[in-house]
Amino acid sequence: MESILFTFTQAPSSPAALVSTQNPNLTPFNHHNRLQAFRFALASQTKRNPATAVTCSALQQPHMAAPAKEAKLWGGRFEEGVTDAVERFTESISFDKALYKQDISGSRAHASMLAKQGLMSLSDRDSIIEGLNQIEQQIERGEFVWRTDREDVHMNIEATLTDLIGEPAKKLHTARSRNDQVSTDFRLWCRDGIDTIVSHVKQLQIALVRLAKKNIGVIVPGFTHLQSAEPVFLHHHILAYVEQLELDAKRLLDCRARLNFCPLGACALAGTGLPIDRFMTSDALGFTAPMRNSMDAVSDRDFILELLSGNAILALHLSWLGEEWGFWASEESGFSMEAVGGKSARVVGDLVTLQVLCKGLPLTYNRDLQEDKEPVFDSVKTVIGMLKTSADFAQNITYNHDKIQKALPSGHLASGSLVDSDSILKGLDQIEKQIESGEYVWIQTEEPAKNLLTARSQNGQPSTDFHVWCCDAIDTIFSHVKHLQVALVKLAKKNTGVIVPGYTHLQRAQPVLLQHHLLAYVEQLERDAERLQDCRARLNVMKNGMEAVVSDLAFVLEFASANSITAIHLSRLGEEWVLWASEEFGFITPSDSVSTGSSIMPQKKNPDPMELVRGKSARVVGDLIKLQLAHNHGLQVDKEPIADSVKTIIGMLEVSAEFALNITYNQDRIQKSLPAGHLDATTLADYLVHKDIPFRTSHDIVGRGVALCVSKNCQLRDLSLDELRGINNVFDDGVYDYLGVENSIKKFSSYGSTGSECVAAQLDFWISKLNVDA
Repeated sequence: MESILFTFTQAPSSPAALVSTQNPNLTPFNHHNRLQAFRFALASQTKRNPATAVTCSALQQPHMAAPAKEAKLWGGRFEEGVTDAVERFTESISFDKALYKQDISGSRAHASMLAKQGLMSLSDRDSIIEGLNQIEQQIERGEFVWRTDREDVHMNIEATLTDLIGEPAKKLHTARSRNDQVSTDFRLWCRDGIDTIVSHVKQLQIALVRLAKKNIGVIVPGFTHLQSAEPVFLHHHILAYVEQLELDAKRLLDCRARLNFCPLGACALAGTGLPIDRFMTSDALGFTAPMRNSMDAVSDRDFILELLSGNAILALHLSWLGEEWGFWASEESGFSMEAVGGKSARVVGDLVTLQVLCKGLPLTYNRDLQEDKEPVFDSVKTVIGMLKTSADFAQNITYNHDKIQKALPSGHLASGSLVDSDSILKGLDQIEKQIESGEYVWIQTEEPAKNLLTARSQNGQPSTDFHVWCCDAIDTIFSHVKHLQVALVKLAKKNTGVIVPGYTHLQRAQPVLLQHHLLAYVEQLERDAERLQDCRARLNVMKNGMEAVVSDLAFVLEFASANSITAIHLSRLGEEWVLWASEEFGFITPSDSVSTGSSIMPQKKNPDPMELVRGKSARVVGDLIKLQLAHNHGLQVDKEPIADSVKTIIGMLEVSAEFALNITYNQDRIQKSLPAGHLDATTLADYLVHKDIPFRTSHDIVGRGVALCVSKNCQLRDLSLDELRGINNVFDDGVYDYLGVENSIKKFSSYGSTGSECVAAQLDFWISKLNVDA
């Protein structure tokens, strides 16, 4: 995993120009000599990594003629190729080639499953796996030629496999789409990325614990407001960072557990009617289980939003450590830890990019999601670099005990006093009554009340209050999430058997059951609820006193991050319902109780609540950004953004549930729309696979059939058998059992698909889990 990401090269040690000549007793600690010359790894000159040192014919071999353009693997229905400008703009091979290991692993598992299920021969499987092994070796030797006319890592590998082994390679894409393929690859990559980050977190923790062990008994000034406040043990101080890092690791591991469900076999969006075994591929790739809903599987990217949120919080903690060590080494060169602080902004920027990218995307796959890779690659690479540098720094510093001793403040701690607990409790009861009646006076002079601050400070007190407030807020949001889930399940129950167009790229793709479509949002909301519960569990424990008074921003960031992911999910639901309520779609009619009108156009009936849900999601994301910037301006400013985030997300959830309970799906309008778009084309390709035709060949045959329909202005089911046989003589009368949306729906049978029995099982699961009544 690490070799895919980057390689660090340390600068030559101790160049004379950088060696400090300062008196070592002037600063709280000294750098080891080799750290004097240590530049932050990401800014240093790096070695080329053989694993990614691949040939690009256009850039690295100008003396060689570029390969001639070939027909696209998806080009069956197209009469002309894309322009050079479109090809340059839409390619992703320049960055997604980093997924090659995961893509090859997924293809090996998929081929093995297809062979076991009788969808390819054992000899074809062996040829495919051997060819994939050769391709992997070529890539790692730097001999593989990545071609932009093959668009992405998936098409490059598959097309090269076809060049190597011929016809068997055309069977590899059976019961698989690039939609589920890329989601699977990316989950595998992120899983590896999390494992690498967590291992580096542990290395930094070990370095800090060893640093603490070397300085047991050393007393340093403890600071609040950057002013000396109380004496603390240095090892206590260092262990506060160890506690923060432990929570960072737990956040990432929670993310890992949530992302570790397999999309493979969800295909484009609706699953397949071919007899695949999604549990076999899931097990082979180390996933917990297949994802339960195929539309959710190819659509959602909350796992990368959660990963980048965890990285941003981790980067914040490292920036605190870097800021502190930069101060404490202020009379020596501390540039490497300054860079750690600066790089945290880059990690936050990667998160913001993803949040903007995902906001308002309707189900299911949209090409926008091609842009999710580079921010994640950059975030993981940057965080690992920050962790490695911080660990190196921790292993190569010495605390200057003499300097620290001289810096300790004179004086003594205030002695405690006995607490008159009965008087205090009585006074608090009176204050509560006064606040509730509006009669509270904000100055209390009774002597017993002064003792209430015994063993408590204005640092710890608001932190505790804020933790309690956030626990209550999370409980409230959680209940509203469940309420919306129930509303969506009830809406699904009311629409049994209704077929709607399923969309990718906002183009009609395959028929899906409306219940299946609605339950995809229920799945997303369930993960949102889990994130809130994990956040609540973490903020409910605080072991280290120093960490306790400074940790508010970390758990508030986690809370706000969870809210922002929920808001993005709601924005997608809002976008869809706004579109579906338009005259152009006409799929839903909101009741008057959840609609508004126009001040000038008397005919208008606007779905304003869901437009505002879509719009207010930006506000929740903005609250998170404010909090990410707040760490440079003091912890007091964290209250207003999180209060606004909580208020806004509760409103969004509440009105979304109201809307769900007050809309009607226009089944006649939906039914009339179904013939358009050749929604049964993929099912027809499956029919040809059953006839032992490789999927790539089947894809081309059906593409030519669609082109014929376009020229005749008809649907696939309207083509005569003679016309179909004119494309390929394999067709027989049984083909018509696969044509038409109703027949197409009947053919879906894979786990998590849109088939009637599969969706009924999904609905029963949620009715039971959410205890939904009639």
